Amino acid sequence: MTEQSPVMWTAAMEPFHNRWFPTYDEAWESREEEGGWLFPYRQHFFVTEADAVRELGLDPDDPDWELIGWDWVRPLDPEAWERLREQREHLL
Repeated sequence: MTEQSPVMWTAAMEPFHNRWFPTYDEAWESREEEGGWLFPYRQHFFVTEADAVRELGLDPDDPDWELIGWDWVRPLDPEAWERLREQREHLL
């Protein structure tokens, strides 16, 4: 990722099922086992559901999510991540 990541958490996401972790590895393992979208928050990480992604103004069905491995922190495809990042930045 060449660009700084926009904020990927809002208070409106609190009602959703968010799984919080102190390390990336724990979050990644949870995402692999139970699915979801992996994001950073300050020094922590969380895995969330599709409705929370919508709350960020992004489409959870966008094919770029699969390309990045549903992982905002260490995306498999930097170009797909950049497209999603630009969408999020546009909303801020």
